Amino acid sequence: MFIIPASFRGRPYAERHFQAITSWAHANHPFYQHWLNGSATVPILDRRTFLAHNEEILNGHPVTVTTSGSTGVPVRLSQDAERQRLSAMAEQRFVEWLGGRLPRVRLVHPHSGDRQAPDLMDISSSLAEQLEFIRQRHRTAGAVAITTYPSNAELLAQKVLEDGLDMGFIRRFGVFAEAFEPQQEALIQRAFPNAHIWSTYSSMEFGLIAGRCPFEPDFHHVNAELLGVEVLDDAGEPCAEGERGRVVITDYFNRRSPFIRYELGDYAVRGQCPCGRISLPALARIDGKIRGALLHRDGRRVVFTDLSVALRDLAGMRQYQVIQHGVDDFTVRLVAPKHLEKAVERAFADHFGYVPERLQFEYVDVIERGANGKFYASISEC
Repeated sequence: MFIIPASFRGRPYAERHFQAITSWAHANHPFYQHWLNGSATVPILDRRTFLAHNEEILNGHPVTVTTSGSTGVPVRLSQDAERQRLSAMAEQRFVEWLGGRLPRVRLVHPHSGDRQAPDLMDISSSLAEQLEFIRQRHRTAGAVAITTYPSNAELLAQKVLEDGLDMGFIRRFGVFAEAFEPQQEALIQRAFPNAHIWSTYSSMEFGLIAGRCPFEPDFHHVNAELLGVEVLDDAGEPCAEGERGRVVITDYFNRRSPFIRYELGDYAVRGQCPCGRISLPALARIDGKIRGALLHRDGRRVVFTDLSVALRDLAGMRQYQVIQHGVDDFTVRLVAPKHLEKAVERAFADHFGYVPERLQFEYVDVIERGANGKFYASISEC
């Protein structure tokens, strides 16, 4: 028997499922047999360790999901049909909180198999193209909802307000995959005045981690039926409510590539949602994930997604950060072998549109977080 983490004690469902997945992994999984051996305490599994043992953790199973790599080299994982079904059920429950599905437009980075979906436009499209697509889908398919990333939502809202467009037909506006900040929400509400705004906290490793409470929007309810979510201080102890800490997650149901006390790389704050209607634990604030758009020579703000994908796929790349000092002045910080300059230049040419006149490289052992606990893969100072 393993010692139950303090975050789960007194919660019978969490205790039972944590013990079940940990005991199974110790008995059956090659990585966890040596990772857990000799100790009743389950250590925190950081991303660096996971990546170093990614093949062993996959244990021969096919890769079904690859993370976006917004904070470094992508994690590869495998989920069976039952785990995917459970994730879909959690997402459907969140949609029911909102009042059911509405015809929508998705402005995101397309994944394989989804590129031809009629409701989807690639995030690399210009803001003008995105807005025309929204209007066209409203005319032809009755679309009244939008789903995109917070950084793109901010740019889209600015464009709507600058052009004086009437977007009153949008009834729902959802954001995910990045930290969502209050100034972004205020801007979206101005540009889309009739829209109910929702957000989720999610990751490719786990799917939906928490969904915004429809009654108390300052809180996000945790998907505690599938996931054990801990918020820990630097010493690995549970944070008190109102204190920011590291997010550590256990997937109770993934036995193909188990995630047991996996440090996701985000920070959050625990809280008690006062809604009284949803009987799930809650987070009062969620920090982390990438946010930012770069300034192009032609004056456009360019979402970092495509350049980010190109950089993360370079051989040997473990982590990176792009800092823009001016339209032709960049610093690229790399946790990688010291031979990627030409490859990074090609990535800029192919996915940003030009190679900056001044492109500096810094090779470092680790790229630190900002003072607020967030990791920024792109920072524009102009």
